[in-house]
Amino acid sequence: MAERLKISSWLRWSYGIILGILLNFILDVIYSLVYSQYPLFQPVSKYIASIVITYFTFESIFLINRLIDRWLSWDRSIIKRYLVQNGSSVFIALVVAYGMRIIFNFLISPVHYISLFDELIFTGYILFIMFCATTVELVIIMLNKWRFSLAELERFKKENAEFRFESLRTQLNPHFLFNSFNTLSSLVYEDQDKAGVFIRELSDVYRYILDNRDKDLIKLSEELSFARSYIQLVQLRFDKNLNIEIISENQDDNKLHIAPLTLQLLLENVIKHNIISKKHPLFVKIIIENQTIEVRNNLQLKETREYSSEVGLKNISSRYNFLTERKVEIVETEDEFIVRIPLIS
Repeated sequence: MAERLKISSWLRWSYGIILGILLNFILDVIYSLVYSQYPLFQPVSKYIASIVITYFTFESIFLINRLIDRWLSWDRSIIKRYLVQNGSSVFIALVVAYGMRIIFNFLISPVHYISLFDELIFTGYILFIMFCATTVELVIIMLNKWRFSLAELERFKKENAEFRFESLRTQLNPHFLFNSFNTLSSLVYEDQDKAGVFIRELSDVYRYILDNRDKDLIKLSEELSFARSYIQLVQLRFDKNLNIEIISENQDDNKLHIAPLTLQLLLENVIKHNIISKKHPLFVKIIIENQTIEVRNNLQLKETREYSSEVGLKNISSRYNFLTERKVEIVETEDEFIVRIPLIS
């Protein structure tokens, strides 16, 4: 809601003095341009009278505007409010200014001649001042509403981003379980001993997921430790047909951070879309260098594509859009598929 500017009493007296002197001087400049014999600098009494008239005029306008706020605020109708306030301000300014001017001219310093042309200039001057004052207030109100709208837009963007980020994180646990149970169902029929080892390894891996599911970032060293456990799981199924190598050129992986389960999703994506067999072994390299982790594999896509929920790469790219300005790079050549993930210090 648009709020009126609150001005302290000392500031209101200050603007009465400053505006009174300034407005009277400008009016004298106008008269001096119209009449060649008109002295530019008038007696101090005229400036004192101008200060008093200016103060009481604007105080009266502020009082009426507060009354207008009760039945027609700026938020209800900006155009209607502007017209009403402009009209009321002009009327009050003319009544108060002319009323007090008559008091000063006839009671304090009596005058015997009033020029109609001078009064028209004075009236036009008042109309112009009131128009400018109301327009300035309109501009201030519009700027405040614009700033408020921008603040609200940023707040909604932030809340929406947080909601989307939380939604992305909640996709990981059921997705991981779904794929793990698919692997386990295959091992049960192929090799029960391997299935038993897989279940034990799976419990350790899932404990890691439960411990880190609410975190935005974790240490790279922790993610690598988890990745090695996950690699053991998948190699229980594919044996020597799947070769995964971790190459780290960073001496201290504790200083770098990564989104949880990033490596698991990348490896899962590689396994899902490529042929893995004795005739076509799959080679995967995880390379860490220059604050980037790169996962590359030889490309041997399955002829029949499996159903994809697009959780993997899409999830990673979306999460990193929230975490850093650096982008996830995905490169596909005739022989290789490469994904580069920015590491965060």
